[in-house]
Amino acid sequence: MSNNQENKYLKELSIKKLFKSGNYIVPIYQRNYAWSEKEITQLIDDINDYCKENKDKKENEKNNYYIGTLVVYKKDNIYEIIDGQQRLTTLYILISVLKNKFEKGEIHFVVESKEKLQEALKKIFENINFNLKFESREKSQKALKEIFESKISPKDELNTSIINGYEIIEKKLKQLENEELGLFVEYLFLNVQILRVEVPQDTDLNHYFEIMNNRGEQLEKHEILKSRMLNVIKENPDDTRLFNTIWEACANMDSYIQYGFNIEERTTIFGNNWNEFKIDTFDNLKPKETKQDTREIPKNEDDKVSEECKKPTIQNIITCYSKVSPPNIKQNNADSPEQFNSVINFPNFLLHVLKIQENAKKNNIDDKTVPLDDKRLLEVFEEKILSADHVKEFAYNLLKIKFLFDNYIIKREYTSKGDSWSLKQLVINDKESKNNTAYYKNRFEEKDKNETVLMLLSMFHVSAPTMIYKHWLSASLKYLFKETQQILADSYIIYLEKLAKAYMKDRYLSINPKEYHEIIYTNNGEGRNDNINYEYLNKGTAVENFIFNYLDYLLWKDENIKINKTNFSFAFRSSVEHYYPQNPMKNIDKLEETILNCFGNLCLVTNSENSRLSNFTPKAKKDFYLKQQNQSIKQRIMMEDTDNWNKVNIKKHQNEMIDILKGTLNDTI
Repeated sequence: MSNNQENKYLKELSIKKLFKSGNYIVPIYQRNYAWSEKEITQLIDDINDYCKENKDKKENEKNNYYIGTLVVYKKDNIYEIIDGQQRLTTLYILISVLKNKFEKGEIHFVVESKEKLQEALKKIFENINFNLKFESREKSQKALKEIFESKISPKDELNTSIINGYEIIEKKLKQLENEELGLFVEYLFLNVQILRVEVPQDTDLNHYFEIMNNRGEQLEKHEILKSRMLNVIKENPDDTRLFNTIWEACANMDSYIQYGFNIEERTTIFGNNWNEFKIDTFDNLKPKETKQDTREIPKNEDDKVSEECKKPTIQNIITCYSKVSPPNIKQNNADSPEQFNSVINFPNFLLHVLKIQENAKKNNIDDKTVPLDDKRLLEVFEEKILSADHVKEFAYNLLKIKFLFDNYIIKREYTSKGDSWSLKQLVINDKESKNNTAYYKNRFEEKDKNETVLMLLSMFHVSAPTMIYKHWLSASLKYLFKETQQILADSYIIYLEKLAKAYMKDRYLSINPKEYHEIIYTNNGEGRNDNINYEYLNKGTAVENFIFNYLDYLLWKDENIKINKTNFSFAFRSSVEHYYPQNPMKNIDKLEETILNCFGNLCLVTNSENSRLSNFTPKAKKDFYLKQQNQSIKQRIMMEDTDNWNKVNIKKHQNEMIDILKGTLNDTI
């Protein structure tokens, strides 16, 4: 294909041009819109991160952010979306939110560019057409139209995923200050780029889809990173073999690290009970590793070790090294090694390890040094693997921190009885074990303390659904990594509670919020701000999820709170609910805005619950929620007064909740 032909089918479009350059349709064979808060928040955060990096640059000097690829098939002057519809639909919802905010005068700009941008946006929004349609999906089509026109009716049967997406984006954008939102809008329209790939007209689409489905997995960034690291230490076969063993053992985030090693290695690394970390350097592993390793590199037809497999090229990493199987281990009281689900994936875990390693060496780093964004994985590691010593140092820290992660960070556990958060360790050679049988038990012997740590960690986790913003995990692993003595439940609880207070004081209730890296690394997790602004609690749906979850933790822990706390656990509740509705049904009085949006009238529910019940009376909501399993504790307290949920009781509840927050945040741990 010539360059001219390529240009014909490939177009790099700004978001401004994207929504002015044709009409798009999601064909019936595509799945419906399904992005959740996690994916939506990640998209907005990624754009905003690049926006912040370029905010001080002149317009012609700003770096573009490439948001991905949109594969289309042009038919009768309409672009049929083959790949990328989830991202495109989300962008359309985002544009709808911004259009409606602009029309309400809620987007503000810096003085120098105010007039210019306002005029530009006016033209943009005037020229944006209702140009995205769903084929033969009436609910989805109607939802798109209503959010675009800001005429969402609760009585209409709509695609709830699209409505939820609108509410998630609305809430997310409320977290941006006035000028921040203006800069975000400017960067979005002018500097965010998407590559539109047009499939040629003579393409057999059935064949194309067959190729797409059978093309196999693309090489992941962490696999490329592994290859580069192996290449650095390729001169020493013992080092490459050991590195590969460590990497593969750590790569399965859903399995405990012990499963990646044979019995001799486990005893050497993790002690007789397999629940300690006994090694202090990478090289201390090599004698045992080379002598005792029972795994085999795949052999060729002549039953000799393939010379090609010894070469750490990218392809060989996949075809050779990945075939090394972990040794088996018998288990007791466990369904399988895969009964657990990690709170983070392996590429992001690699970044956490690097961040902690660099902090330990420099004592203070920031997010620009090691961002928790796996899209930048190769870029971030580029200057960190210059020598064999660098690679071995990282491999050792990777092994150690994976052990700490498995033992002291929550997982989601799936058993025949259901799923729940768990904080457990893998042990062997205990009085309950026979014949090398391993089993899981609580990390901390005291049940109540184990549960407290679990509650704290799950509180942080559900408040930060996206991988890139799991700063709490970096903070927790940093604490565990630096702890030279035995890690005790009491000390761990003190640290996590201190960190939670710092989040509240220095970020969520602060007039001048600090960045996470400053809170965690510069201030060592200690809150420095005593000038707390409790008015931030009265911002309606813009109140941060963490605030609600932190309050629930305090309520759960407070023995004086007599509300039923049975079966309570932290879940991904991410929608702020007005318990007395903003737009009540006919013949129901409407409360003034200050009461509606105050903290006393707010609670955290799931998106589906909020969408379904948003206009119901408090009593009708209570009847529904009582049938559910796991409401927030704040909501349970609110339901006690539901039968008479009026201005007086709302203010009473608000004062009680704020008093609890004040009593804790004003204390010194």
